[in-house]
Amino acid sequence: MDGYKRDAIAGPRWGLRRGGRLVRRLAVVLLLLVPVAAAGRDLTGTESETIIVLTSFPAGFYEPVREAFERAHPDRHLRVINTKTTAAITRLQDREGEGVDVFWASAPDAFEVLKAAGLLSPIASRPTGAPSTIGNQPVDDPDGTYLGFALSGYGLVWDQSYLDRHGIAAPRGWEDLRRPGYARHLGITAPSRSGTMHLMVETVLQLQGWERGWATWLEIAGNLATVTARSYGVVEGVAKGRFGIGLAIDFLGQTAGQSAEQRPAEQGPPEQGPEVEEKPVAAGGLRFAYPADSVFLPASVAILRGAPNPAGANVFVDFLLSQAGQRLMLRPDIGRLPVRPDSYADAPAGYPNPYERETGDDLFLFDRGLSSRRYELVNLLFDELITFRVKTLNRVWQLIHEGETRLAATPDPVARDLLRAARKAATAVPVSAAQAADPAFSAALRRPARGMPVSARQGELEAEWRRFSKDRLEAALSASERALVILRVAAGEGGWP
Repeated sequence: MDGYKRDAIAGPRWGLRRGGRLVRRLAVVLLLLVPVAAAGRDLTGTESETIIVLTSFPAGFYEPVREAFERAHPDRHLRVINTKTTAAITRLQDREGEGVDVFWASAPDAFEVLKAAGLLSPIASRPTGAPSTIGNQPVDDPDGTYLGFALSGYGLVWDQSYLDRHGIAAPRGWEDLRRPGYARHLGITAPSRSGTMHLMVETVLQLQGWERGWATWLEIAGNLATVTARSYGVVEGVAKGRFGIGLAIDFLGQTAGQSAEQRPAEQGPPEQGPEVEEKPVAAGGLRFAYPADSVFLPASVAILRGAPNPAGANVFVDFLLSQAGQRLMLRPDIGRLPVRPDSYADAPAGYPNPYERETGDDLFLFDRGLSSRRYELVNLLFDELITFRVKTLNRVWQLIHEGETRLAATPDPVARDLLRAARKAATAVPVSAAQAADPAFSAALRRPARGMPVSARQGELEAEWRRFSKDRLEAALSASERALVILRVAAGEGGWP
């Protein structure tokens, strides 16, 4: 498993016990067999209409929204089913989500996957005053199947006291995370476990291009301390000192350990230039930063085709995009960026306003269609190349970085060529950019429902990628070890073995 405890994560590919899996699967089926638009009773004994919402948002986010919605609409009850974005997509694709009215999540490419499968109903836009785009990114689906209700940025969260203890400079962007000084100080989650992490991976792949983007992620992976089971585990790991720096969506970073009184942002440019917008997020020293090339994307809401209660679903969407619903986003325990520009008049001092800051390259347009076509491909590749290879990647990049440092002090053409070969092998990806863009190539790839086998074609591809990763990392280890022997001998640190 190479540094990743599969049995610590619920899912078909990580050794979940069959008994527990069967019980949970039956529980979901029984839940969804309940007539979802049937009448229930509220606390006053009045009959209420139920709206079923499937979401990846944590309870700390959706419970305040649910409570406020039910206060505003006492004749309606919101029943929330919480699961990871990737699991929600599988559930809806496999029709286990029949009976669900609303899908509510951060990742726009997840909505594109569902739209392509014909699972979303047309939805009318609401008058929010929001522009049609933010940093060239559409706020609402141009095809009219989902609406943005909040904006999300992605970036870096770190514990300043941890960095001070280890003598590490605060990161200023994605490229910083490739540096050898961050070795074993980083934490991420797998994109197959988190829609927000998938967006971060895909954004870098689109910003830098397929091959260069994977080279970036593979070198960052050499500095990983761990891959957590869920997005929340990244911020928790930083807060508990398991590692110093994590990759996270802004609302997780900005609300982690937040004190009752938000402290104002520190003044003055960072040491290496004004490359990030930094905000203190906790009394214990946590910081969150948007890298300069960050992209704001909408968190969205959609009504499912065949929803048993479309009228109630529309009432919920109306509430989310109303002034009252948008003000909820500013609560310290929620910490989201409202899509309504007028909501920021009520925001506390120092609260990020995406409408008043540059959002990286405004010429860059996140291609939601491309992301949805290769959604499962990226997730599966990341697991085979990175998630299951952390310890080996740690060793490979430790040797490459040490060799490159020594080479700068003691140039040697043979060692130079060996280190170039090692780097090339360590950053290779077994799927070309053309294959990744071809819908036919990814057609057979799916995250299977719990307990179900993958297709024969998917099994073949995963085995091929596994062999590819193993072979390339072994080649990188061999070349970098040989280069280090040459450089150590040249530096007078020993003789030939």
